[in-house]
Amino acid sequence: MASPSSSSSSSSLQKHEIYISVQNDDPHKSVPDMIGKALTIHGIPNFNDVKELRLRQKGVDIKRELREAIGMSRMSIVFLSKNYVCSTWCLEELVVILECRRKWGLIVLPIFYDLDPSDIRKLRGDAFKIVNAQNKELMWWKRWKSALKVAANLCGWDNRNARHQSLSLFVGEVSEAIKDRKIHTNLSISIYPLRYDTCDQYLSLFLQIGMDDVLIVGLCGPSNMGKTVIASSIYEQIFFTFEGSCFLSNVGQNSRQPNGLVKLQEKLLSDILLDSDIKVRNVFRGVDMIEEKLSSKRVLVVLDDVDDMDQLYALVGKRNWFGVGSKIIITTRKLYLLKLVQADQVFLAQGLPLPQNIESIWKQFQLSRRVIAGLKEYIDSLHQSTVKEEGYLERCLLEERQKNVTQVIADLKQAHQRVSGLIEPNRRLIHMQQGPKGNNGGLV
Repeated sequence: MASPSSSSSSSSLQKHEIYISVQNDDPHKSVPDMIGKALTIHGIPNFNDVKELRLRQKGVDIKRELREAIGMSRMSIVFLSKNYVCSTWCLEELVVILECRRKWGLIVLPIFYDLDPSDIRKLRGDAFKIVNAQNKELMWWKRWKSALKVAANLCGWDNRNARHQSLSLFVGEVSEAIKDRKIHTNLSISIYPLRYDTCDQYLSLFLQIGMDDVLIVGLCGPSNMGKTVIASSIYEQIFFTFEGSCFLSNVGQNSRQPNGLVKLQEKLLSDILLDSDIKVRNVFRGVDMIEEKLSSKRVLVVLDDVDDMDQLYALVGKRNWFGVGSKIIITTRKLYLLKLVQADQVFLAQGLPLPQNIESIWKQFQLSRRVIAGLKEYIDSLHQSTVKEEGYLERCLLEERQKNVTQVIADLKQAHQRVSGLIEPNRRLIHMQQGPKGNNGGLV
């Protein structure tokens, strides 16, 4: 798709034009038509009919023209009805609209017509029984479901609200809000303790880092701070732009089940390769299979709630297991794990990069809109117990950098028996502390 700013004429269109996405045979199509006419009266050009393209010339590539029309628009109104969610054409169009939103800041405003946004998020109700039955075998269904969930979380209008009982008032409210750019700010989703726009800040930061490399990003923080919500939000908005993707939930807990790591490896391979018949004999064979099958694929992988290095080694042990441009997100309560895998960027669970001076986090968050319960205590614990170990670990890793991941883990396990003052003695892998080899530190 061409960039909206690719020409001066495109730039002019993008500044004013609104693209209205609607299913053309929808029995309620008169509603978006009325909105389009009202906007035209207000002097706001809009585009809402495939027939207009068909009339331009015979043999026109309608799909390409539609993508260009969306890309040149400043705003898109998506008329989410039962007919819309049952149309594969409309679902693919929604994917393109959300892609423009992500890349170029297209404003997307959904109109929920006789559909509950929560039903769209959970894909439930009569309409989705039909949709699931029709599309569950299609390889595109996964990204369509994700697009629907993203759209359901956007600010918009619901015609079932009491103030929208009159159709003329509803159309008037929508067109006036767009004309005056007074768009609703209340969201139908509650993400505690985060604001929804904070997730977008994470997404923006995530997409800016390491565009052409295998990127590892860590989300660090204690329980109930929103790490999983943020990772899930990022995943749902961008997974369809990769060749394959996998979201592994509760990695730590699931890995401790019988054959837990093997099952996680099987799910990773099955989700990315879209093959439910994949079987892994053991963890070592799983490592080989991941490298063999995924090293040429650009993939998105999320490992949620990791608590042990063995889990990381079994699933994302080396960057060259994955193709160029792959992204790996790791959520964990343990900062040292992110250091061991040499994460490119670490974020605390509110959207800001983790600064070198841990104490400065609290001052930054005192200025934020909302104080998070337990944050100060967590910052204090980081300062008291983690900074020293983190610094020493970094020095150790400088010496071990030339070794492969397997050797690093072996060295740490061997050192585990002779190092005192462990933070968590019951864990299999070690938190490092200052050793007896002088200022440079070292494994003992």
